[in-house]
Amino acid sequence: MPDTSPLAVCVGEGLVSLVPAVAGPLEDCRTFHRSLAGAEWNTAIALASAGIPTAVVSRVGDDGFGRFLRAELRRHGVDDSAVEVDPDAPTGLYVKELTPLPDGSVDGTMYYHRRGSAGSAMSPATIAAPAAARLIDEASLVHTSGITPALSATARAAQVALFSAPRDGRLLSFDVNWRPALWRGREDEGRAVIVDCARRADVVFCTAPDAEAVFGTADADRVRALVPEPRRLVVTRANGATAFEDGERTDSSALDAPVVETIGAGDAFAAGFLAGILSGLSLTGSLARAHRIATRALASTRDHVG
Repeated sequence: MPDTSPLAVCVGEGLVSLVPAVAGPLEDCRTFHRSLAGAEWNTAIALASAGIPTAVVSRVGDDGFGRFLRAELRRHGVDDSAVEVDPDAPTGLYVKELTPLPDGSVDGTMYYHRRGSAGSAMSPATIAAPAAARLIDEASLVHTSGITPALSATARAAQVALFSAPRDGRLLSFDVNWRPALWRGREDEGRAVIVDCARRADVVFCTAPDAEAVFGTADADRVRALVPEPRRLVVTRANGATAFEDGERTDSSALDAPVVETIGAGDAFAAGFLAGILSGLSLTGSLARAHRIATRALASTRDHVG
């Protein structure tokens, strides 16, 4: 029988993450482990792990890192047919610095090396390419984030095209993902872009710190008052989340689980919530699924679930 499961498509840049084998200052680290990273790609892998047929629309370089990233998508069951290969620009990467914390976990700091990358050259043509257009047309949900428009003028135009296209019942999901390093010197422009995207999306995710930085408040009810348009809005905190759906408001607590490092947990949380929506779960059920999948990302220094 044909697969009638909802299809999710994640649009954004994939990166190679170089993670030190031992926590400490970068200048003292001799060995690094290679891993897949990038907010939308992390979400795609977590969606696939939840049983949702998922694809990625993006660009990588014609290099070893690009081939590694595409192979990782396939290994995790994510469709990479709409990941373009750029013959000239390199695959983006970032280096993670791990700082030990007293509770035995580590704090991760990211140092990006993505300027001029293949992913930053995403454009409306990327969205309109036959493979990408077919997947988006078939999708029940498209997910992207505030990182994409920060990468370049063409990547921002690609996201504008994505938000402007007829949806025909398709859900559009947006994760704020405020990255001040990517908006340096144009922070006000970045906030305006992200607020506009949030107001035009159907599902919005935002951490409390990002809400404070972008909307001027970390209070979930005030954020909802400022962004009333999305049908679903989720504001996450370290100890839980508040979700709004139409006129309903639901609070949930994070699960008590071991924490190695938190980077990528928000992407996994978003995937769990979206998987719940696509599976027909209630707001409460979608939040519970989100917390369960987030704990899997907290268990390692990788950015995505294993």
